Amino acid sequence: MMRRKIRYILTESAKPVTESDRPQFEQQLYRAMLHSIGELSYHRTNPKIMKFIDDKRFILRCSLDGYTNALLALSIIKKLDVKEAAFYTLKSSGTIKALLKEPKAK
Repeated sequence: MMRRKIRYILTESAKPVTESDRPQFEQQLYRAMLHSIGELSYHRTNPKIMKFIDDKRFILRCSLDGYTNALLALSIIKKLDVKEAAFYTLKSSGTIKALLKEPKAK
């Protein structure tokens, strides 16, 4: 069995997400991504929030095949239910460790 290739995307939300709102936020984000890129692309992308770094930043996992669809969906989303929302892609990598590593100063 072949291992699926995945990508991790460090994403920042324009509005903070409290600890108690996180499950609802995840469902709203998945629903908005499904709506923006369509069912076939959504299942090819297979998005999942892996970890919240703080109240604004989180790590989104997606398949390598659906990486561009995930980026497009994050840029298209302007509302989650009735609340205004915006998402910014800060960095992407093949591993969480590399994603969280600070860049070296020159």
